[in-house]
Amino acid sequence: MKKLLTTAAFALAACTFGVAQDAGFKPDAGANSFELNFVPLNGKPIQLTYIRYRRFFSPTMALRLGVGVSFSSQKADSVFASNLTANTNITSGYKKTTMGWEIKPGIEKHMKGTDRLSPYMGFELDIAGASTKEVTPTGLDAGGTTDEVVIMTEKNKSKGGFFRIGANLVAGFDCYITHHLYLGSEFGFGFQMVNYSKYEKTTAYPSTYPTIPAGTIDPGNPDAVTQGKEMNIGPNFNSAIRLGWVF
Repeated sequence: MKKLLTTAAFALAACTFGVAQDAGFKPDAGANSFELNFVPLNGKPIQLTYIRYRRFFSPTMALRLGVGVSFSSQKADSVFASNLTANTNITSGYKKTTMGWEIKPGIEKHMKGTDRLSPYMGFELDIAGASTKEVTPTGLDAGGTTDEVVIMTEKNKSKGGFFRIGANLVAGFDCYITHHLYLGSEFGFGFQMVNYSKYEKTTAYPSTYPTIPAGTIDPGNPDAVTQGKEMNIGPNFNSAIRLGWVF
């Protein structure tokens, strides 16, 4: 609640203390806007978690679409002490990749407000997903002594992966600090249903590792496990200020 009040107060103050008082700030039919997040007291005040686009097909009605895509890749060397090599080390690589996406289509109904202030209510869908893959090397005792090591590789697929669908009723405002530039805030109430991906783990054993007897369960390669589902209902709020421009 404190973040909500702080964000709204900052945006309203910026609107109130605008120097120009002439009309014509609000977009007309056919106008477009893009917006990103503005956190004035943060070390990185301009942030982009996803891009929101709006198309005004009348001065009071707008279609909106939020789109986000993210990708991250981590790599590192894992070094294990061993007398199996001349330099007493075996090096193998750790790697993790994560890719996420989200799509939020919706519609807004803008109300009268003032020359600078444009309050609105609306509705949006929330569709998102993520996938992951992680490769982890582990040093194994190869011959019964602590200094003889070989590498076992574990591959974890979809650990933390998910598919999400939901919907929100939203309310907010645009506060035009000058022509074609606005600050705003928004909150909503809705639900989310999250279906976590099946988590698959496979292990590649070195040739010196004892053979697993036929008919027994391989502890390193279990069957894929469903990670479960989750449902959330309640209010939601972006603590960042919306910074947008109209063109």
